[in-house]
Amino acid sequence: MEEILLAHQALQKIVFQKTPFTDALNQFQDRAKRPQFNLLRSLTSCYLHHQRLLDYIAVRHFPNLSQEQRLLISLVLGNTIYIKRVPHDIAQAFLAHYFKDQADVVNGLITLLSLNQPAAAYIDPAIDQESPYFLSIKFNTPEWLVTMWIKHFNLAITKKILQANNHPVLQACRVNTEKITQEQLQKQYPQFIKGPLPNTVIYQGKEPLKIQQAFQQQFVFQQRLAVTDIINQFSFENVHGDMLIVETRPQALYLELPIFTHQRLRINVVTNSIERKLAMQKNLSVFNISNVIVYEAAPTALLPVIEKPQDVVMVLPQCSKFDLIRSLPDFFVQFEQSSIDALVAEQQATLNEAAKFVESGGLLFYAINTMNHKEGKNLIEQFLLTHQDYKLLTQQQYLPYDTLNTALYYAALRKQK
Repeated sequence: MEEILLAHQALQKIVFQKTPFTDALNQFQDRAKRPQFNLLRSLTSCYLHHQRLLDYIAVRHFPNLSQEQRLLISLVLGNTIYIKRVPHDIAQAFLAHYFKDQADVVNGLITLLSLNQPAAAYIDPAIDQESPYFLSIKFNTPEWLVTMWIKHFNLAITKKILQANNHPVLQACRVNTEKITQEQLQKQYPQFIKGPLPNTVIYQGKEPLKIQQAFQQQFVFQQRLAVTDIINQFSFENVHGDMLIVETRPQALYLELPIFTHQRLRINVVTNSIERKLAMQKNLSVFNISNVIVYEAAPTALLPVIEKPQDVVMVLPQCSKFDLIRSLPDFFVQFEQSSIDALVAEQQATLNEAAKFVESGGLLFYAINTMNHKEGKNLIEQFLLTHQDYKLLTQQQYLPYDTLNTALYYAALRKQK
């Protein structure tokens, strides 16, 4: 069956060559008709969402096959256990033909494909079901990360995180109240339902959000609910000077803050990418926001562009971005554990530099969309040890199973007068 072969080709690029999921699939768009391409995408995505269990089964039953052969078996098993898009008899016939010269493999596959049991039942019952190894296989998460979360949060919370990561992230949006009220938006566009916070909605339409009319008319923009919750906790009514956002991770605060404050304050944004700067300037123009100035500079070299202390400084550095686990099927294929130490060093340097530009008595915010104490709570504790002129006001770790459906840590600090 051609879709299985194409999916196998795509997965070899993704798994063995680290080609991003979208790039690997795009090469087939011209070769496959729409229904065929949709099936190809589903097969590929299914394998990636359950990679550890499917690979575990393939290795357990066929240890002597090559990685490429086991990858094909895992791909077909994903269809059989989860999505069932390819009929059972067709999938079985495909594998029987592919391995026609290996009778023992064919017999083993026929038995395996006919089990028809829940996914977890394929795991050896002798494995402790509360061990990081078992949870890693069952919830498709690296064992080192399961172990880290158990250490940081405890086993019960880790299980909730793992279960939540198996579900799609909510398509949360902030209503552009400069143009429309939440009630008007919901009445005009029933695809949006009321969100858990004021001026937030959840998009439930079938077409992509970015081609939806409400999005194209700038009535809404995508925003994590936890970010809106943080902004709502601070009125900013006592802020009369400038605000500064230092980002190396793209975010929508540069839209939400001026809307939340009714464009009352001057907001400076420093990003480290000229492409990102141009994209923000274009969006600001489209949204008719005139009080935001965007600069391009390294996050550790703010002096050339920021001339005076700011009443509020927000630091949004690159991070491990574990909030994207639910959005990117190949997240763990692309992510390297070894990158965390470099990220922490970058976060520390960015925070230390930004802290120099906070006015006496001003606020310093630090936020990362991830779940890792090393990048969050522990980093802030270290910062406070070396910056005794700052006091921690509040900090919070949002988790994906919470009502706000976000993996995000933030801390708010006050610079003492």
